[in-house]
Amino acid sequence: MTASNVLNLQQSSASGRVAAQDVCVLVAGSAQSLRPRIPMSLRVMSGRAWVTLDDGPNGASDQAAGDLFLHAGQTLWVAAGQHAVVEPLGGETLQFRWRASSAVASDGQRATGKPWLASAAEGDACRA
Repeated sequence: MTASNVLNLQQSSASGRVAAQDVCVLVAGSAQSLRPRIPMSLRVMSGRAWVTLDDGPNGASDQAAGDLFLHAGQTLWVAAGQHAVVEPLGGETLQFRWRASSAVASDGQRATGKPWLASAAEGDACRA
């Protein structure tokens, strides 16, 4: 399995203050298309998100591809070249962070499909 096929969904109970410039906002009825060139993390800060993921740039099937539903505090790792479409659920405004990830997963973690954690995240943008 290549890095472009690796997706992981994890929940974190950590909460903290978020600077306004770090947060992307989508109002009900809107959607955003994201196609990162490097691995990125999408962390829901408030609201609920409906995320649709493709199989990645090589068309390889990944069990995590398809529709995912996230709530505040959850993070989705999106592989480089993978396409994600994000939209708010339930008529709510969605606030999320879209940040570069310096996470490194070992081949063993990729093969077993176990979640991997980012050691740090840098940068921010509301676009891919």
